[in-house]
Amino acid sequence: MKSHLKAMGSSLLITLSFVLGIGILSSAAMMAFKSSAKHVAFISGMAQAIYLLLVLLLLRIKKIDLKNTYGLTAVPVKKYLLPVAAAFCFSAFSNILQATAPIPPELIGGMSDDMEKSMIAFILSVFIIAPVVEEFVFRALIMTALRKGISTTVSIFISALLFALIHSMAGGILIVVHAFLGGLIFALSYVKTKSLFPAIIAHIFGNIGGYVPAVTGSLPAAAQYGLAAGLGLISVICCAGLLRKHTASGGSADFVGTNNS
Repeated sequence: MKSHLKAMGSSLLITLSFVLGIGILSSAAMMAFKSSAKHVAFISGMAQAIYLLLVLLLLRIKKIDLKNTYGLTAVPVKKYLLPVAAAFCFSAFSNILQATAPIPPELIGGMSDDMEKSMIAFILSVFIIAPVVEEFVFRALIMTALRKGISTTVSIFISALLFALIHSMAGGILIVVHAFLGGLIFALSYVKTKSLFPAIIAHIFGNIGGYVPAVTGSLPAAAQYGLAAGLGLISVICCAGLLRKHTASGGSADFVGTNNS
């Protein structure tokens, strides 16, 4: 029980440090720059990048082996296929439904992309910095901490739950549900491939999948629902493939980060 509580406490402290750290850094930038309201994505991205650099510096000071402790190891290209396909297809499925179905806007929530006036800054922040930082925090740091006292299966769900909760700041229950299910895919990718890199790339493609409705929006509603169903099915098949590989490989002893000090 003591190890369980310690693991949970560590994961909550990491989450809190992430929220407070990003909040403080972003607020400082907002106050420093008069045009900050036009560059929300850029400021958030820079805050996340600075936070990650500070965390890495702290870990280096503590002489932690980042590569072996957090799964910063290269893996064959084929190990990226299922995670990337699962994340992209799920995100496209979810976002097509949100754009097509008669869902009240307050249930969706989210922030307007118009708040970021620089396309380069937006792409850098949303498609590169955020996936790298969030995967390192919620998969590498939090899951490693959790799995010191909690089973891998439970750790996957807790990691995804914490990941979803930070997205509640964007408002909208559907964003939280979307983030939770996406977090499950990223966490599953992390433990099944024994590397953080497939989870990062899957996260990037998951974010890209959010913009599929911009391409499919001109299609008839029936076609969009059909496409969404097909994408959802592909995502489920890919996730099942990851789970099947895990079963065949001999259980949770194969997971990265287990019992690391």
